[in-house]
Amino acid sequence: MSYYIAWLVWLIPAVSSLFVPVIARLSSKARDYFAVAISLISMLLAFSMLFSYHADCDETTYWIPCLGIQAGVYLDPLSILLACLVTFFGFIIAVYSLGYMVGEDGLTRYYFFILLFIGSMTGLVLSDNFLQFFIFWEMVGLCSYSLVSFWYKRPESVRSGAKVLLMTRIGDICLLAGICLLYAYIGSFSFHKIAQDISVIPSSVLMTVALLILGGAIAKSAQLPLHTWLYSAMEAPTSVSALLHSATMVKAGVYLLARFTLLLGPSAATISTWFLIIQWVGVITAFTAATLAISTPDIKGVAAYSTISQIGFMFAALGAAGNALSSGWFAGVLHLLSHAFFQGLDFLLIGGIVHAVKTRDMRLMGGLRDAMPVTFALSLIVTLAKAGLPPMISFFSKELIFQSVIESGNIYAAIILYGSTAITFAYTLRVMFLVYIREKSDYVKESHVHEAPKIMLFPALMLAALCIILGPIAGWISQFMKASIELGFNEILSPSIIILLGVLALGGVPTYFAYCKKPNVLPDLRRTLNPLVNILSHGYFFDFLYERVVAFGALMFSKGLKRLEDCVFMRVPYAFSSAINKLAVSVQGYMEEFFNILPQIFASGITGTAHKTRRYLDALMDNLSNLVARKTVEVSSKARRVHSSSLNAYIAAIIIGFLILAILLMITMLR
Repeated sequence: MSYYIAWLVWLIPAVSSLFVPVIARLSSKARDYFAVAISLISMLLAFSMLFSYHADCDETTYWIPCLGIQAGVYLDPLSILLACLVTFFGFIIAVYSLGYMVGEDGLTRYYFFILLFIGSMTGLVLSDNFLQFFIFWEMVGLCSYSLVSFWYKRPESVRSGAKVLLMTRIGDICLLAGICLLYAYIGSFSFHKIAQDISVIPSSVLMTVALLILGGAIAKSAQLPLHTWLYSAMEAPTSVSALLHSATMVKAGVYLLARFTLLLGPSAATISTWFLIIQWVGVITAFTAATLAISTPDIKGVAAYSTISQIGFMFAALGAAGNALSSGWFAGVLHLLSHAFFQGLDFLLIGGIVHAVKTRDMRLMGGLRDAMPVTFALSLIVTLAKAGLPPMISFFSKELIFQSVIESGNIYAAIILYGSTAITFAYTLRVMFLVYIREKSDYVKESHVHEAPKIMLFPALMLAALCIILGPIAGWISQFMKASIELGFNEILSPSIIILLGVLALGGVPTYFAYCKKPNVLPDLRRTLNPLVNILSHGYFFDFLYERVVAFGALMFSKGLKRLEDCVFMRVPYAFSSAINKLAVSVQGYMEEFFNILPQIFASGITGTAHKTRRYLDALMDNLSNLVARKTVEVSSKARRVHSSSLNAYIAAIIIGFLILAILLMITMLR
């Protein structure tokens, strides 16, 4: 039963997206609620797989003989969990959009791509082969580009959409190369076939494949050095940011690494260096993005850098795994789940704030605690969840991450992750102080700030409740994922909680004094740390590197090629053609002169021939006349001697002779 449902889970929203423009012609309200209804149906179908799934049938494959291709669904705990997550957030964002996107132009296009995204992302996590997986991977990229550029009349939105598309294409190329290399050795795209035969691939080739797949994951999940697109993508509507860039799309890279680790099986031991690379990419990204989050004044920018940093934690956990049976693999997947809820909640609350104050600059905010009490209360839950405090599910996922990294023997990575956790708490408190706790700014005093509409608060309340409820059922999630890891509240009494509290104090206490007790110290501190502040304000100059060095270098290289093309492929052929033209002109001159002289030569030849012919004919006629005269005389003398009866015959012969002579003379005269 599960495999039929798995097909419907992604087919229904993907196909239904085509009907959005049709229903929009009937009524805009019908269009909006149609999108909500379809997302609800897809979510219910996905959650039904949690109960109908049987562990003895992990995957189901369908063939399409008429097309000669394979298409199917792969059912295991990982794919079912991600399908539930994607469809749930699709439903939440569809409901939230009823309030947040009201009155916007282009909502038919908006809901079309929302449903198509839900279908594509769900199809991605349920695909049973890499070819089908890559098709959905590209469809997700298309939807992301279109939704980020939703406000296409704004130049910054168009620029952001193009940046998302171009930077993620780097990862797409890497992923496609890795898939093709796998196919070259195994002869199949099927996950089942790859898992069976991956041991036949030489370790060097397998390492190359793994690195190419990692490149695809880094670009899609916005990890260093291809992370800058996620901050730019905040130009999208906040509802889109919540859907694409906190809960689902950016998690595709994490899912890819988790799935490939499962496919590796025992072969994972032959590429241990690959896992170490994943771990350090995650660790460095987590720390770097956290430092950027604490420096930006853009409230959505803080959420964007927070997402990048938290995905870094997931990468660090997966890198500490070494195989799919370790705690690191489950820690990465569990943190993917927990982050989706608290970061999704954060984005929904930010959407309500921006909706109320009409700005993203936290320096213009302040005192919103009284005007938006529900939003403030829910933001406290976000703060606790980001800090990883119990009873939030993020407490269990972060504890598992720290344990797995320490067990891997990489103590330096663990220290950096603890430092990133301290900075995470610091930038979360900074947002609370700047937005809610400090005095109202002049901008807020002049604005009519109000609580977010109920239709926007309802999805946020659901996510807040799940952030708390999922903590106690973390053990059931472990059992469903076949992780065999004991999770319970006894973890709260472990010595690691003391370390965590100490780390949070390192980040929280300085932030409290800097933004609450002694805010006047901040300007002096910024002047003292001006070089560091300048580096952070420019995002470690990654965009400068890409735009001014990489892009400019590519431009100069292309101009050099253009000049080479002009020189080699334009000037040389031009010179050759000029020589050919000159030769042709010369030949043409000679030919024209020749053809001008030719009639004269021909006429002279004809004239000479005519003169010679005339002299010959004159001599001939003279000889003929003499001959005729002599014969006439002879005939006349004989005629006297002939009988009178024969005279008539002679006369007739003479007359005929004269006639012939006359004709010949006329011919001669006509010449």
